[in-house]
Amino acid sequence: MISIDFNQTLALSGAQLTEKLIANIEDEINQEVGSNFDGQISALLVSDHEIKKLNRIYRHKDEITDVLSFSYLEEKRREENIGDIVISYDQALRQAQNNDIELELTDLLVHGVLHVLGYDHELPEDAKIMFSVQDRIVANAL
Repeated sequence: MISIDFNQTLALSGAQLTEKLIANIEDEINQEVGSNFDGQISALLVSDHEIKKLNRIYRHKDEITDVLSFSYLEEKRREENIGDIVISYDQALRQAQNNDIELELTDLLVHGVLHVLGYDHELPEDAKIMFSVQDRIVANAL
């Protein structure tokens, strides 16, 4: 079973995802794709400056991105934490359509979780699968 620990202290309390919504996201992920996985995924909201620095260090891209995911599923020494997600709160605010930060953060969080679990969107056929799963989880969680 997948659980998510989402540190949202960077966002104002009115812009944070509620505990109920995070529980809904966990339930939908576990129903849709989580049956083969067990562990916790940590997520953190950061600034543009921080995510740009992490993107430069880990992906060798000196630019802001919306979400970075780090999966530990392939490591031989696997512990309870199976992955980490970092979301740029600044970028999420810019991307939020109709200022719907709840929808944007939900979408980015689910996107990050799917990457941790091995989903990818490099190839068109993989993108079709990943975004279809992501859209179902987000729609059902909200």
